[in-house]
Amino acid sequence: MLIRFFEYDTQIALDEGEIEEGILTVTFPHSAVLFLRHNAATPERLKTRMVTPGGSLTYEIPVMKAQEYTVEEIFEKKLWFLLPFHIFTHEKRLEEYEKQEEQLERLKQEYEQIRGQLEELLRKGEIDEYTKCTIIDMANKVVEHLASRYEAVKEGVKSVMGGKILEYEAKTIRNEGIKEGIYKGRREGIHEGRREGRREGIHEGRLEMLIELVDAGLLSLSEAARQARLTEEAFEQQMKTHL
Repeated sequence: MLIRFFEYDTQIALDEGEIEEGILTVTFPHSAVLFLRHNAATPERLKTRMVTPGGSLTYEIPVMKAQEYTVEEIFEKKLWFLLPFHIFTHEKRLEEYEKQEEQLERLKQEYEQIRGQLEELLRKGEIDEYTKCTIIDMANKVVEHLASRYEAVKEGVKSVMGGKILEYEAKTIRNEGIKEGIYKGRREGIHEGRREGRREGIHEGRLEMLIELVDAGLLSLSEAARQARLTEEAFEQQMKTHL
């Protein structure tokens, strides 16, 4: 994991690097790692030490543990990307929710809170429709896979968060945004080389995320391959390379 972080950070630093008066300055990004599950051995931060002819330096990568964040903290700190993985905080109690209707109702109330606060953020203009729909859709998918053996839990959360996101609600908005972004990028004269490097980095990061979700049993191989725009055989080959 540390090697991959260093590779990504170095690529970003080189893309943004500047040469002035014969000196190349590279700025490493503020990276972080998210653990969906953790235990007592999970560190609070990861460290990388660089040894150069001019001396050595060590920098830290902070660790985020999804199971430690409450719904209130997620919205207070605007960590909305954690919302799809919130069900991990309840992983050890899924069987209890499945068997006890009162406990399941408490879980549903928590997801009602999430849905309500997302609607409020949309109303205030802090997120757009596509972001809201994406968070809801991903939350449903994670619940579906993590709670695959607990039908009442799956249906209970889905009844609160909503079902399949409609084409015009999400994908159309996304496609329009992509077209607008391409237009603005061309108009502003973004350097093609840097754009290509960033695209490759984003693609690689997305591919690794999909691979880790498949490896954790949270996403099917066919769905991951579809999202990566690869055949299942090609995606399996990528998994062998990354894992």
